Amino acid sequence: MWVGMDAHAAPCADRFRAMTADGDPWTRVEAAHALWAATGDTGSTVPVLTAVVRGLAEGAHGPVVLSAVRHLVRIGRAARPAADLLRDVPAGDRRLRSSGGRRGFVQDEEVRSAVRGLLDASSA
Repeated sequence: MWVGMDAHAAPCADRFRAMTADGDPWTRVEAAHALWAATGDTGSTVPVLTAVVRGLAEGAHGPVVLSAVRHLVRIGRAARPAADLLRDVPAGDRRLRSSGGRRGFVQDEEVRSAVRGLLDASSA
């Protein structure tokens, strides 16, 4: 949970905010997390992270999704829109992975665990 503005990172807030619109999903996700960590701004960050995890509700998974879900867990209660969107994911039958073989099973478990953490964090 966010505990206060990071005085060292706060001057970068405008730059982080601009980067949340970048074409690269990794850049958007990490910029949103940095913006939240520096300022506590959930109004700008939660929608960016939620957009990245939206496909997960339909079984689509890319490597950046796990990072986005983990950042949403840290945000906590304000991430409820993402939690509501992903509520049925842990019980789904589809494997949530971007790799095959053993790594695919590990990814599936990591994503499901992170989503369960998000569900818990957003309802606390």
